[in-house]
Amino acid sequence: MSKDVVLECRELGKVYREGPGDVEVIRDVSFAVGRSERIAIVGSSGSGKTTLLNLLAGLDVASRGEVCVCGVSLNGLNDREKSALRNRHLGFVYQFHHLLPEFSARENVAMPLLMRRDVAVSVAAQKAEELLTLVGLEARLDHKPGELSGGERQRVAIARALVTEPDLVLLDEPTGNLDQHTAEVVQGLIMDLSQRLQTSFIIVTHDLSLAAKMDRIWQLQDGGLVEQVSNSGL
Repeated sequence: MSKDVVLECRELGKVYREGPGDVEVIRDVSFAVGRSERIAIVGSSGSGKTTLLNLLAGLDVASRGEVCVCGVSLNGLNDREKSALRNRHLGFVYQFHHLLPEFSARENVAMPLLMRRDVAVSVAAQKAEELLTLVGLEARLDHKPGELSGGERQRVAIARALVTEPDLVLLDEPTGNLDQHTAEVVQGLIMDLSQRLQTSFIIVTHDLSLAAKMDRIWQLQDGGLVEQVSNSGL
């Protein structure tokens, strides 16, 4: 695996047992994501996009095939080892932000660093403030999620995903729960950060305008990935 490849999967498959038979959700998916590359995955509801994202992150176990993150195969790693690998190399943004309601924006963003147990609280807090400033929330550091708008909560989630300086960020419908104007603001933020930080992105989205800005677009259909004509730069 090249040092310029941050994620690679080979002949990835996922089968669920439903009733008397098996349902193949992901079938023989193979691809690689380069450093700083931006990928969109599109497809109809129920096509398996979120399942694929969870397989890539090691949050779900593949029925067959292999996923490598920064040269390390997820096969054979236990849950603790997978968690450590995710914390070092991956960031996550979901449609629903999954912020901890009892903590401030600063504390939520600092959490992935504090989980390492080798980062001082003051250092984690400073890094969180830097990321929140980067996403335009320097005036909301001490606000809890319930005191923030939907768009602000999603920006906090993006800052949290980036605070560890990951090699790759996985985003699952990051604008799907937002109104059109707020979605456009968050979309612009994602594009700006991807260019500024040179982080790789895999974005699962129904937002075709967001997908069109990625370097590559893949459509998930019948369990397999089909690459679409690149619209990068549109």
